[in-house]
Amino acid sequence: MAVYVLKRVLGLVPLVVLVTAVCFALMHAIPGGPEGVLADNPKVKPDDLARIRANFGLDRPLVVQYGLWLKRVLLHADFGYSYVTGEPVIRMIGRRLPATLELMGSAFLLSLLIGLSIGVVSALKKHTTLDSVLTVGSIAVISVPLFWLALMSMMLFAVQWRLLPSAGMHTLGAPFSVLDHLRHLVLPTMVLSLTLVASWSRYTREALGDVLTADYIDVARAKGLSNAAVLFRHGLRNAATPVITVVAMSVPILFTGSVIVEMVFSWPGMGRLFYEGLLRHDYTRLMGIVLVSSLLVAVFNLLADCLYGIFDPRVRYAR
Repeated sequence: MAVYVLKRVLGLVPLVVLVTAVCFALMHAIPGGPEGVLADNPKVKPDDLARIRANFGLDRPLVVQYGLWLKRVLLHADFGYSYVTGEPVIRMIGRRLPATLELMGSAFLLSLLIGLSIGVVSALKKHTTLDSVLTVGSIAVISVPLFWLALMSMMLFAVQWRLLPSAGMHTLGAPFSVLDHLRHLVLPTMVLSLTLVASWSRYTREALGDVLTADYIDVARAKGLSNAAVLFRHGLRNAATPVITVVAMSVPILFTGSVIVEMVFSWPGMGRLFYEGLLRHDYTRLMGIVLVSSLLVAVFNLLADCLYGIFDPRVRYAR
């Protein structure tokens, strides 16, 4: 398995390079740039705009710009400097990354716990009233836009009922408190996890429902095993492989959803950092965030591949 993991890690390099190359080209194809804010100012001459582009190296061919950026990243772990603030991009990401990982990790664990539990209950109570209610609820949650869920939850829990704070990571002007921080984390985590809960519960229901109708489940019951033993030792283990695939493929949804959630709830993470950089055409900031995000997604997919062999002994990794 170590050889397989090493090959997969080496295979991540061309994948990440391809992702960053495409994103680099798309970003530079957008009209504007560092000089875009000044382009409509009649007092700024074309020579001044050309000088700004030359100072940032944007007057060079696109391939050369990408090659220089990639060289700095690979050889020196240098993501460059922000066109807007002049601050090192890696320092900006380092400040915001913990907040995003905290939000995403909380939403991931909550989605896994609740989504799998609902899926198991639906599979065990298939074609009953409870299963129908859970199915309709899941479809309704999946159909509702994430930003609307965020706004409605803020209006209910923060404005109308005053149960939870509406924005930020802590109460301004108050000393830091773990309880206060957790109260600020509840709403963003709940909203970000809702879509995943609905999706993962549906896949778990279908995967486990198919397994529970298999012949070896009847054989296990005939041997006298309890329902709990049949469910955990035979049912869930054999249904885990497709669910792991779905969970790994849903990781990008956490990144895209965190952008919306962080903007609505003023959560100081990489989502807000990316959005602010997108508005101001801060290419180096955007590329740094894209690189870190693509690496995290690739690592999650690698972990999913490794879990296949743990849950399913029939999986063998090529040497």
